Amino acid sequence: MGGLGPPPLIVRRALRLVWPVLAAITTLACLPLLVVGAIWSLVDRRARLFRATGLVLLGVWLDVQLLVGCWRLWLADPRGQSPTWRRDHEELLVRVLDTAMRLGRKWVGLDVRLDTVMDFGDPQRPLIAFARHAGPADSLAVAWLLSRTAGRLPRIVLADALRWDPGIDLILTRLGSAFVPSASGAGDDRISGVRRLADTLDPRDALLIFPEGENWTPARRRRLIDRLRQAGHHARARQAELLRNVLPPKTKGAIATLTARPDADVMIVAHAGLGELAGPRAIFDAIPFQQPFLVHTWTYLADQVPRDPAAIEAWLTARWSEIDAWVEGHE
Repeated sequence: MGGLGPPPLIVRRALRLVWPVLAAITTLACLPLLVVGAIWSLVDRRARLFRATGLVLLGVWLDVQLLVGCWRLWLADPRGQSPTWRRDHEELLVRVLDTAMRLGRKWVGLDVRLDTVMDFGDPQRPLIAFARHAGPADSLAVAWLLSRTAGRLPRIVLADALRWDPGIDLILTRLGSAFVPSASGAGDDRISGVRRLADTLDPRDALLIFPEGENWTPARRRRLIDRLRQAGHHARARQAELLRNVLPPKTKGAIATLTARPDADVMIVAHAGLGELAGPRAIFDAIPFQQPFLVHTWTYLADQVPRDPAAIEAWLTARWSEIDAWVEGHE
């Protein structure tokens, strides 16, 4: 979704009103495809068309569930002043995430597993999680894992193009996540949103950031290396070439969060199993997934993480090399 900006506020509000109707129209339009997929499953025993179509429809209606749930909470408390306002929205989102992961496992074999026991640091300090970004539904899986394993529903930094999704837009806005500009040349606006989130973290909060900025794919890796060479950044191009399974992390957001919150512990999140599924065709061909979504984490206490900008950049680059090596052995 790189380069796609958010809709104007009036369009966002209109989408929230018409989205259930659009979901119903989408469902009616997909019913013939669902029937064809069911019949074709007699030939394709993996039932890929049937599974993929069904999963899309389930995703659409889960988003409607988020939207309707937010409406109900607003009707019960139009001013949002209830002491349980935030907790009610968190519970709504976790319920939908639970359903999404359960249906993902049933329909396409999305099986999230831990490679090691997750260490969440000091429970009385905020947690900043820097995660690899690759493969289908990885942000969904990592957010769900943090909420269910740590009991910390993360506040997420994500592209503002996702405001086109009415359910995600409404609930994550109410929960204080940051929608940062996805267009190039918006660095200052990106950092201000990230810094705002870091500044407002409570001791039990978690902040989830994907430093690569976009899903890793072989094509994106090649384009990035070519751009760096053309711009004369030969050292950075050589560094990017050494990373085979990840994109080099963009460090400005990490520097903003780690300098703003020197009290925060840090988790590095790697995952493997589905990262090679780099496009719709590859995902469709792999359904149902035969490999689990395997997650490995490294946790550093606050006093183990540098806070000087130059040291943060070197530190995060080293962590991304470790992620790359781990993925190489498990993808």
